[in-house]
Amino acid sequence: MPVGDMLRSVAVVLALVLGFVGYQALVRDDVDPVAVVDYTAAAEAARDDGTFDVLAPEQLPPGWRATSVRYTTEGQAHWHLGVLTDEDEYVGLEQIVDDAEDALAAFSPDTAVVGSTTIMGQRWQVRADSAGTETTLLRSSGELSILVTGTAPRDELIGFVDSLRP
Repeated sequence: MPVGDMLRSVAVVLALVLGFVGYQALVRDDVDPVAVVDYTAAAEAARDDGTFDVLAPEQLPPGWRATSVRYTTEGQAHWHLGVLTDEDEYVGLEQIVDDAEDALAAFSPDTAVVGSTTIMGQRWQVRADSAGTETTLLRSSGELSILVTGTAPRDELIGFVDSLRP
């Protein structure tokens, strides 16, 4: 077989492969690479444990999605719910049987107090990092510390706290 015929055959096969790849790129749906988790079932299971009143929203606002959920009783009991807003900003809920100082060191170490707010009759400390990119709302009750932290705007974090139910 002459070299010219081989090159033409390779060119035809290459054109077919490139055509197929191009077609797939044009017709595929843009898939969100973030995995969504069912936090409600995990919250119910954690509530059954009874270590503390596990908080979670009854439902998330439109476009928000839960991306991580954990509950552990090994060591210090800890409930975590991670959420992305419709603008892909992060909101994290941490409930841990630990004092506020240790909880802050673990989940929001680079923040300082910038004020306070009252949500559903409860006083929450408002903290922020020096860059203004992270806000944390903290409430401590006895041995239980509750933090809602993230890159979402403060009013969205407050709204999230307001939606939490045991």
